[in-house]
Amino acid sequence: MNSSGKTSSGRILLIDVSNSFTKIAHSRNGKIGSVRRIPTRDLKPSDLTTLKADRAVIASVVPEVSRMIAASLPCPPIWVDHRVPGGVSINYPKPSSIGADRLANAAAAVSLGKLPAIVVDFGTAVTFDVIDGKGCYRGGVIAPGLPTAASALHERTALLPLTKITSIKSSVGKSTGEAIRIGLLLGAVGLVRETVARLTEEVFRGKKPLVIATGGDAELVARLAARSGGKKVIPLIDKVDPLLTLRGLQVIAERNS
Repeated sequence: MNSSGKTSSGRILLIDVSNSFTKIAHSRNGKIGSVRRIPTRDLKPSDLTTLKADRAVIASVVPEVSRMIAASLPCPPIWVDHRVPGGVSINYPKPSSIGADRLANAAAAVSLGKLPAIVVDFGTAVTFDVIDGKGCYRGGVIAPGLPTAASALHERTALLPLTKITSIKSSVGKSTGEAIRIGLLLGAVGLVRETVARLTEEVFRGKKPLVIATGGDAELVARLAARSGGKKVIPLIDKVDPLLTLRGLQVIAERNS
């Protein structure tokens, strides 16, 4: 919906550029179409010049790729930053330093209407973004992402292999690779549990926030966080949405139509 309360028309190109992957999708009449996922290092001008849209909304955290996109886009762009209206007020000393993807995630969270909220994005880094009950962005937390931690273990040790993050069935590893996967995933669950607990107490004064997860490892961590000794418990993560950042870009597009 735009500022007048009407859904914007026209075909909108949504582009989310992260350090690892770039996601591209079209949106029309409030619906996001199929998503193309390209390793950011492989993104080429030809991936963009043939795209047809009336306008584009872009969240990029890779300046070099931003310059390439700017030179290749066939339609007018909106580059997401703290100055672009997204339905989120900001209480942060240096708002220009907030990543565009984090602002898009916050816009998506506020649009759900269930506040306060914490958005956890599992990417190259694990980021936590804190939105209070009035829809104000209050700051966040940044930790190494699971692929980043796995790569660091491999690069900084003589014998540990580079390990792909996949689901685990036990808390005891029977191989080096399995032990690494367990350590990384249980570490991620602990990180989320402790961070959410502290933010809930410090920022929200004990009021439970909606915890929304997105990013490549969100589903794995959410499933593991919902188990305790094989028994189901109250989910630590309330909602997993792989398209959250793109939904935020869609919200921003509609507010700037």
